[in-house]
Amino acid sequence: MSQHRDVDRFDRWAESYDRHWMQRRIFEPVQRTVLEVASLEIARPAAILDVGCGTGRLLRSAEARFPGTRLEGVDAAPEMVRQAEASIPAGSAVHVRQAVAEQLPFPNDQFDLVFSTLTFHHWRDQARAVAEVGRVLAPGGRWLLADFVANGFMKFVRWLFRMKRFPARRQLGVMLSAANLEIVGERQVPGLGGQVTVLAIGERP
Repeated sequence: MSQHRDVDRFDRWAESYDRHWMQRRIFEPVQRTVLEVASLEIARPAAILDVGCGTGRLLRSAEARFPGTRLEGVDAAPEMVRQAEASIPAGSAVHVRQAVAEQLPFPNDQFDLVFSTLTFHHWRDQARAVAEVGRVLAPGGRWLLADFVANGFMKFVRWLFRMKRFPARRQLGVMLSAANLEIVGERQVPGLGGQVTVLAIGERP
């Protein structure tokens, strides 16, 4: 599936996205685990980026957990960005904009934490996007990558939403290595039968 078709689908989904059954069943447990891992990896981040931020739910939760942190989000779907902007309360530190993972609109070495939750399989050029995440990740920072392991129940979800771009662990390792990154830790998301893993990724020594 082309990234353009993915963007169109998420644009159509944007208005009802926060009410979808997948929020409670899948997205909320994943986001909760990502924030738990984030707190363990980087206790006081100065800046956080969410790549594929959707309607901004994870960033709003991150603001409550990490007060005073710069919070940026990007999403390829303009309607998702509009929904996120409408959901940001007055005085919030959260900022969102339309952009793709392959071309992040930020200078080098900006973010102590980068999140990408259930979005990696939508990236058109995954190797280029991995390099972009590595570019904006600050020294000592962590990229928390959460995505499906396509078996059991998630095979149905994968079929339902036509998610076909899940690289094998070895393929991911090659892309990370090319960007001078490596997996430094991982945690399965509880309650999903081992179907989703959060990978903590950092610079290679």
